[in-house]
Amino acid sequence: MPEQAEIFQAQLQAGLELPADKKFYFNGYTIAMSPSDILIVLLFNNQPVATLNTSSIIAKTLMKSIEGLITDYEKRTGQRVLTLDEVASATSEAS
Repeated sequence: MPEQAEIFQAQLQAGLELPADKKFYFNGYTIAMSPSDILIVLLFNNQPVATLNTSSIIAKTLMKSIEGLITDYEKRTGQRVLTLDEVASATSEAS
């Protein structure tokens, strides 16, 4: 039976090999929640490019995984990653 790390690597490789119409870059999002699911609309320059629907369990697990990646990045680089709200606040104060 394959190890979890091997499965992860195979999934990552398969994702990288997807055709261009299955890959999305986004620089914004809109979210909504029902009692059982989360809806995420991915935006590029304020225009929707994809919609993701997932359970709240998967959404929270994804949130923790991303948080772990960002925390590790910040520790390794010594650079804090700002949120969009922090950037907007800092740039509006500078104006």
